[in-house]
Amino acid sequence: MKYIVLIIFSFLTLMVLPTSCAPEEICLSNQHSVQTGFYSAYSVKKDTTLAKASVYGIGQDSLVYKDARIGKMFLTLSFSADTTIFIIDNNTLLDTLWFRHSKSLEFISRDCGFTWNFIVDSVWHTNTFVDSVSISYPQVNYGENVENIKIFLY
Repeated sequence: MKYIVLIIFSFLTLMVLPTSCAPEEICLSNQHSVQTGFYSAYSVKKDTTLAKASVYGIGQDSLVYKDARIGKMFLTLSFSADTTIFIIDNNTLLDTLWFRHSKSLEFISRDCGFTWNFIVDSVWHTNTFVDSVSISYPQVNYGENVENIKIFLY
């Protein structure tokens, strides 16, 4: 009987321990992604979406989005270069975005380690269906949920 109580107590203690972590110890995903939103070039207040778009980065191994309905994007910037390039395929129409950025290393915590923070210096684009691009918030910081780039579409 003594062993059964000890086993139950040990089991309950192990179940409670993982839930006692502080919120600061939770490491966030998309911590270094530029956040973009799509807008109509004809109406500043109206946001828009791409119905069936694929997005991939030059020099990246996989698609960021594949045949997806996209109203905003989370695009990971390069850790090794100062320019990151993305191709947006909007139902066979292609546009390219070039992000020029600088980066700095920041310590988050012992559990999460370090991360890169970025400053987007400029964005260039082709003009197939992208009319213009504006930088609304150039800093890409760990854990922020801020739209950095506005992409205006024809």
